[in-house]
Amino acid sequence: MEVDITEKAKNFIRFGLLGLIALAALAGGGLYLYQHNQRGFTVSDAVVVGNESVISAKGDGKITEVLVQDGDYVEEGAVIARVESKITPEDIAQLEQNVQLAQQSYAQLQKGTTVAQPSAPVVDSGAQQRAANAYARMQRMNELFSMGAISAAKRDEAAAAYAAAQAAANSAPSVSTQTTVIPTSPEVLKQAELQVKQAEAALANAKSDQQVKEIVATASGVVRLADGLAADSELKNNQEIARIQASNDAWLEAKLTETQAAKVRLGEFVNYEIDGHKLQGTVKDINTPEADASESDQSNVDKSKSLTIVKISLPADPSFTIKSGMNGKIEFKE
Repeated sequence: MEVDITEKAKNFIRFGLLGLIALAALAGGGLYLYQHNQRGFTVSDAVVVGNESVISAKGDGKITEVLVQDGDYVEEGAVIARVESKITPEDIAQLEQNVQLAQQSYAQLQKGTTVAQPSAPVVDSGAQQRAANAYARMQRMNELFSMGAISAAKRDEAAAAYAAAQAAANSAPSVSTQTTVIPTSPEVLKQAELQVKQAEAALANAKSDQQVKEIVATASGVVRLADGLAADSELKNNQEIARIQASNDAWLEAKLTETQAAKVRLGEFVNYEIDGHKLQGTVKDINTPEADASESDQSNVDKSKSLTIVKISLPADPSFTIKSGMNGKIEFKE
């Protein structure tokens, strides 16, 4: 008995072809969904980073009042604290005297040193030798003083000794004498001029610091007070008082691997979360590391240096305080 399999073959081919089409569609859709999901990723260890403005004390003093708290937002020029300067009128008078002495010393060195030399043999040749020795010592003392190696008292002693020796030499009987001006060496003159400028600068700074009664913010942003800063705190010159993270110069920073960085585009929108607040920003910078090591040296390269740094913009007027060091979570989408 013959069986007609033609119809069965047609049905098998028809339904088999439809099955293959459906299977291909499922595979393609699955591949698309896989690729789609693989393009998006989340970074949970992002950190708020910002350039900070450091505020330091202008001189020795004492804090009398602190007007802000750590983490407050302040406008540029706002008073952070009030201080009481320790610069006294006696300090100013001493600095003024230092300026006067430095100027007199410089003027004397500019004129050079006048030495009386006999035009004929003198009775006491030893007196002239002592005067020459005293002069040489005075020059040396001037050099040491200009370097800060000796005190002004030591320098003045040498000058007085030379003056006495010169007077003794001049009083010795001689037939006739002539005077010679010995110029001061350029190095000594340069040091003396520098001393005048330093003394004048110290006086000007002291007068300015004496007038400082308030410490003000140098930028608008979040203030971070130095540890232990409070009323009655003692201050030293150049001591750090506070730091201000400028609100217009901060960002959320993430470090990405090469694979992750390849999925990020400059200017794209991203969602992120800081301190429980959901925000949105744009990719404002992508800093890709330079390949500066050969393949044979790759094992010795610091892995952190091979990461790409991506900066995300922060809101211009956030509803909460954003500080440097705060953690953030970023969702990079397709």
